Amino acid sequence: MKLEPGEINIICSDVHRSLHFYGDTLGFLPTLDAEGFYHLRAGAAQYLLLPTARRRPPPGSTPEFSMDLVVDNLREAYAYFQAHGVVFAQDWRDGAAMFAIRDPDGLPWEIIQRRNGAI
Repeated sequence: MKLEPGEINIICSDVHRSLHFYGDTLGFLPTLDAEGFYHLRAGAAQYLLLPTARRRPPPGSTPEFSMDLVVDNLREAYAYFQAHGVVFAQDWRDGAAMFAIRDPDGLPWEIIQRRNGAI
């Protein structure tokens, strides 16, 4: 049996706030489907924003996924996210190989330094 990851669902409390973060800040490409859901494409990865009426518990209080974004220059990425008012889950220190940010609902994204053409 072969399993292959499909679309990743991002459960959000405010679609428009999340769309701004994922589309405008992260640069994911949004498309609206006939049912009113936003699909986001980032390279080969595809995500789906799904609204929920429930409030999310505080970050770190329940199990969650942490997803990675790979960049060529952590210093530039860190400055970019600072300039855009993104919430940091883990600050970057010179020489570190990563830092972490949170989306508007507190979901974590690790920003990872690309190494010699690989992750």
